[in-house]
Amino acid sequence: MIRTLTIAAAAAFALSACSEAERRDTGNDVEAAADKIAAESKDAVNSPELKEVGAEIKDAAGDAGKVLKETAKGAVEGAKEGAAKVEAESQDAAHDAKH
Repeated sequence: MIRTLTIAAAAAFALSACSEAERRDTGNDVEAAADKIAAESKDAVNSPELKEVGAEIKDAAGDAGKVLKETAKGAVEGAKEGAAKVEAESQDAAHDAKH
């Protein structure tokens, strides 16, 4: 997009020093180049390769989500076990202190 705008700006600058026929020809060339870029961009967006990459990214994101979910689940279970152990040790220490 930026490249197209840069080309258009350069063409506009160059046109200011040209004859009417040269400006028309250059304008047509710029328009044709813009049309070609638009068509190639559309082809790239609709290409099977790009769709495959998108599907792979989607799969990878799903896999990462599963890993994060399982990691969080493990962390919660570990925290519960740790809390239960601390509570048991506290009760044992309190019991020992009474006797």
